[in-house]
Amino acid sequence: MRTPHCLDRRSFLKGSAAPLLGLVGRLLTNSGQACGESSFSNSFITRPGESIFLLERSTLEDLWRVRRKVNPVIKSGRNPLIVRDREWEGSGPLIHGTVLYDPEDKLFKCWYQVFDLEAYRKKAAGSYRICYATSTDGFRWDKPDLGLVEWRGSNKNNFVKLERIFTGAIDVQLVPPEAGIPHRFVALYLDQPGVCLSYSDDGVRWVEHKLNPVEASESDDHNILLYDRHRQIWMIYLRPRFHAGEWKRRRALIESKDLQTWTKQEIVFFPDEGDPAEIMVMPVFQRGNLFFGLCDFYDRTRGSNEVELVFSADGWFWNRVPPREIFLPRGPAGDFDSGSIFLGSDPVIVGDEMRFYYGGFDMDHERYFPSVNTAIGVATVRLDRLFGLVHSRPDAPGYILTHPLLLNGSRLELNIEVEGQLRVAVADWNGTELPNYGFDDCAPVTGDSLRQSVSWHGRGLPSRAPEPLRLKFRLDGKAALYAFTIA
Repeated sequence: MRTPHCLDRRSFLKGSAAPLLGLVGRLLTNSGQACGESSFSNSFITRPGESIFLLERSTLEDLWRVRRKVNPVIKSGRNPLIVRDREWEGSGPLIHGTVLYDPEDKLFKCWYQVFDLEAYRKKAAGSYRICYATSTDGFRWDKPDLGLVEWRGSNKNNFVKLERIFTGAIDVQLVPPEAGIPHRFVALYLDQPGVCLSYSDDGVRWVEHKLNPVEASESDDHNILLYDRHRQIWMIYLRPRFHAGEWKRRRALIESKDLQTWTKQEIVFFPDEGDPAEIMVMPVFQRGNLFFGLCDFYDRTRGSNEVELVFSADGWFWNRVPPREIFLPRGPAGDFDSGSIFLGSDPVIVGDEMRFYYGGFDMDHERYFPSVNTAIGVATVRLDRLFGLVHSRPDAPGYILTHPLLLNGSRLELNIEVEGQLRVAVADWNGTELPNYGFDDCAPVTGDSLRQSVSWHGRGLPSRAPEPLRLKFRLDGKAALYAFTIA
């Protein structure tokens, strides 16, 4: 990301008012620059071992005979995984929640929403509640009796106690050690009169944030909490207070450095002329150098929604790829997810696989209630294979040119599928190949690998730090480049 000013990020944030966080964050995203490095201010600084996606201007300079193409997830043949088998689950289970892996307990943990139509019609407490499930493998789920909430004279259920009036649309995050919060989990959820936070050490027993609600306006859908580990800033994606039309199904963003003081809302994503008029939800996660958004466009005329994958260098300005292929489609008639689908918050990374847990039901959204045919399933993609840079002309090579990079490492590894051949050249700022690092010096790369090393006459990357360099990729035959790392 280009940085127009040279600032000491931490000093500025500590002494600045919260409303400036958004502006400062956007100026500093991916910069990593210290004062005195102005000659390299247009360079992207790589982080050792971090995936780099060449999808937008912070890392990508140019393409030739290459196109960006979404790599759709594959739904599991074991779906649905979590179904309604308890009386108190009512119209549920809906995902509107989170699945994550807890490395301390060595368990997959799921927080999902259920809906009580009778309580809703009576405007009574408990119309929405959150249930809890665990799994050792992410496929077979247990619903433990937590004994925390009474329901019809019994506390033998898997309700998590959070609500004042109701609890809806929960997003649970493991707290990063660097965030300085003395709890293992933090949850964002809906309650009256707004968007609330709570903390927990086990994911079951929660302590309410003292300043709830952190956002008092109504945002009645799945809001997303995210920690930007590069800027060390908390982000919440939610529905805005303000909007142009009849309804507020857009995505707004607020930020905080301490979960106490928040910036004012700003709409960061809304449908354009080619979209249905509404965005139902947009879970956001950070991976490598980018933020990815699982944008759930809602077509009210059909009452259905499907998921498009979008991306951003800073979480504020979002990019989309024509012809806007679907990342997660609805299922065929008769499947549990044939009417509408809703993704959980973050993908769960298991080995070399990314798992996207999602909820669905077989009716359209406008006729949903009082349906009870809802469930949770999972769809997968291989690690970081979200978009591919795909060779689009079989009769001539395709080329990719990166933005100038400050390479923090000596080894280049590629995430690729290549049936033909791929070669890499290392070039200076002007695009001139370095001696002994041209295309002809590179050992040809082929095959299917998440971590394919690249070498030039048996050597790794040149030692020219801190001079910015460019990478040039040449794709021959059928080939796709998904990401690369510098190690």
